[in-house]
Amino acid sequence: MEIVLALLIVILLVVILIAVRTWQFSRTAVAASLPFPAQLSDPRLDPMLAAQHLSAVIQVQTVSHEDSAQDHPENFTVLHQIFRQEYPLLHQRLQCEELEGGSLLYTWAGKDPSLEPVLFMAHQDVVPADEHTLNKWTYPPFSGAIADGFIWGRGSMDIKCQLIAILEAVESLLSAGFQPNRTVFLAFSHDEEVLGFGARRIVARLQQQNIRLHAVLDEGTYVLEDVLPGFSGRTAPIAVTEKGYLSLKFTVEATGGHSSTPSAETAIGILSRAIDRLQSNPFPYRLNVALPMFKAFGPAESTMMKIAFANLWLFGPMVRRQLAASSETAASIHTTTAPTIFHSGIKDNVLPSLAEAVVNFRILPGESVGSVCDRVRAVIDDERVSFAPLPNNAWEPSPVSPSECSAYQHLTTVVRELFPDTTCAPNAMLGATDSRHYHAISDRVYRFTPILVHKEDLERIHGINERLSLENMNHLVLFFYRLIQRWSSLDQ
Repeated sequence: MEIVLALLIVILLVVILIAVRTWQFSRTAVAASLPFPAQLSDPRLDPMLAAQHLSAVIQVQTVSHEDSAQDHPENFTVLHQIFRQEYPLLHQRLQCEELEGGSLLYTWAGKDPSLEPVLFMAHQDVVPADEHTLNKWTYPPFSGAIADGFIWGRGSMDIKCQLIAILEAVESLLSAGFQPNRTVFLAFSHDEEVLGFGARRIVARLQQQNIRLHAVLDEGTYVLEDVLPGFSGRTAPIAVTEKGYLSLKFTVEATGGHSSTPSAETAIGILSRAIDRLQSNPFPYRLNVALPMFKAFGPAESTMMKIAFANLWLFGPMVRRQLAASSETAASIHTTTAPTIFHSGIKDNVLPSLAEAVVNFRILPGESVGSVCDRVRAVIDDERVSFAPLPNNAWEPSPVSPSECSAYQHLTTVVRELFPDTTCAPNAMLGATDSRHYHAISDRVYRFTPILVHKEDLERIHGINERLSLENMNHLVLFFYRLIQRWSSLDQ
């Protein structure tokens, strides 16, 4: 009887502890909005005008190919002509420098040169449209069609929309007579989609001028509606860091020969088993990076999610399993492994003497290129399989930018102004962006694109029927119109 009573007491204490921690977790404070005495009221925007400008630049095929011989650099000249034609005040008042390749750096001089500048980013290039899918597009990928309430085409979401929104906002601010306190830079690289050199050249140019930036905003995460499993309503994960990147080329050499007398192990077989071992032994799932986001999202979580995240000491394994079950969340809690290329063989009756594969890893903050290579070596455990990073395809996770500072708080304030009832939280960017280079000259680098997306929208990025709603385009312009005022007026 005493044992039963003791057990009941223990169970009661556990239940009370779970309830108390859940109550505390549910009371997660929503970040306060920072007041800002705006000098200017919002402009009367013509949503169709911004849409037409976006349509025009979509029609210019500034495509970046893996094989640069397929590129058409002359298209960037056409694009820049559109910029000069449609944004005359900007090109009269701002200094514009074109760097090698076609990257652009605009300088809007501030009233106080002693203050560190702020910088807003986007890239001019886009990925190709797969020729095999052209018949599946509602409108051709480079038509820039404005129809059904959307602007259609490659770049409408990634990321010519943000580029045009920045230009529209600056043109409107200039027209209204706005003068920033801090210098404002606009940086538009030309080869982000191939992890190129444009952003690096811009950063090098700023370093030559001994410039350190107060804050940077690049493309990144979105306002999500019913995308994350277990969360209802709108959430806005603001990327304050970025996963690292590593592409390893694996090689196996073996004795070739005639396929009629194959050896017990072939080059293809050895390499295939090695790749299978990598996929069958994923990197461990860790909640530490994503935990700040889930804590901040507390108000948007289901009751069961609140209980689980408030009591990870008990439910940690269950939470990891649930997050790992969805591709939208699994990538946020571990280093991912993705075989992307496999080459071997020259003829159906010839045993290949060489087999090669490429595996791409997106490295979780807290791990490194070195630790990933060590684990790969241990998991494969086969000296016949060699590997090495592809040139220019390896870098560490980015440093974590602060979320307890005025730059971040002003950013989230504007998000909540334009998207009411949205919960903002710091997060890690899963993909690679140009912004990783800017940590060399700034401690505050953020990645966010202020558009509302649903799950099906995410599939359109780099995919079929990429499109942006007219409403989202309007939100983009207003976002930068407000944020440029706030950031350029910061006194600390």
